[in-house]
Amino acid sequence: METDVADLRISEVADEIIEIQHAAVLEGDFEIDLGTTFTDPKARAEFSRCPTLEGLRHYRLRDVTLDASTMLLVRDRQRIVETRYLVPDSAYADMLTKPLHPMPLDPAEHYIIGGNRAWHNYFHWMVQAVPAIDIGLRHANHRRVTIVLPPDPRPWQEETLALLGYQEVPRYILHGSGHFLLQSAEFSELVGARGPELVARVATATYKRMSQAVPWTEPGAEEIYVARTDSQNRIAENEAELMEMLQRQGVSIVVPGSLTVSEQIATFRAARLVIGPHGAGMSNIAFCRPGSFVYEMLPRHYPNFAFNRIAQASGLNYVADMFESFGSGGEHERLWRIDPDLVAARLDAIREKLAARPRMESAMEFLRRTHMAKPQPTSAPSQPATASPPPRRGIVAALRRLFSGA
Repeated sequence: METDVADLRISEVADEIIEIQHAAVLEGDFEIDLGTTFTDPKARAEFSRCPTLEGLRHYRLRDVTLDASTMLLVRDRQRIVETRYLVPDSAYADMLTKPLHPMPLDPAEHYIIGGNRAWHNYFHWMVQAVPAIDIGLRHANHRRVTIVLPPDPRPWQEETLALLGYQEVPRYILHGSGHFLLQSAEFSELVGARGPELVARVATATYKRMSQAVPWTEPGAEEIYVARTDSQNRIAENEAELMEMLQRQGVSIVVPGSLTVSEQIATFRAARLVIGPHGAGMSNIAFCRPGSFVYEMLPRHYPNFAFNRIAQASGLNYVADMFESFGSGGEHERLWRIDPDLVAARLDAIREKLAARPRMESAMEFLRRTHMAKPQPTSAPSQPATASPPPRRGIVAALRRLFSGA
């Protein structure tokens, strides 16, 4: 990343740098299967297995100004370049000339920046902001901490914080175009431009805690298709035809935007196979259990590997194909068409692999699914049908029954 005299490196101004993920060899028993549709060598290389985990950091800063409209941090009119994400050139240049009259926030508070310019998008919130907030709070070290949130947080964003137990943590809601002086602030590389590009295995602890907060219910569908019928971006013109074919094959259709966050977590946690076109709803593969399969379909004009990285971080088997785009307009406006025959062939091949890999669940998962999720009777039956000794109680006894076949 190049800088000019108007830019600062965040490492130059940070008071403290916290390594939240150390560089290491990327280990894990998962596969990546890219179809022959990946004809571009660059795209094939980008979607292949990453050899290493790259380091990720949180930066603690003093006396910086936050521009709410761009979520850029500046100090003395110098832009901190790593905080630029999805900021157009014109808006980035304006930071050097537009009037800055920052509102000082409480100097006794440490402010965790809980989002970026794309805060309203489910992917950017769930994959970048949520783990950044969670990790920042877990490393707070008894500081008085406030979460800085973008204007008008949505109910589903509040739900994610509640699942992590942060509903009572103080937050400061930004005004759309204001400037704010933060005497003590924390910025995570997760919410910057590097975040979606890396295998952020450190974030899996956040998703695990969220999943554990969602009760186990009746078993969900093991094969799901993540529909984009509620989106106007990157429309696959024959998605209805594709969904009809998949339903005939026994795949359940899911529209994540119609579900609460808890319902989305439960749905993806139950699935052994997730099929879907590239879109924000696929962020929920972070809640799939290791060893599950993800089949992603991408328009050729938009080879975005963000969900490939989530799959690698989560230990999921990742399968992908690219399909032809047509029409004009920007990358989110162009149409594309999915080949149903290719998808059907992929489904058959993945099912063969699933049949050879029976799902293994841990003893604790079994207990949650079969014991803890069952409603307790409101009253005991007046006369048991047969006399039997009372079952042994407790986790150890339950495990004994599980493994003895009792």
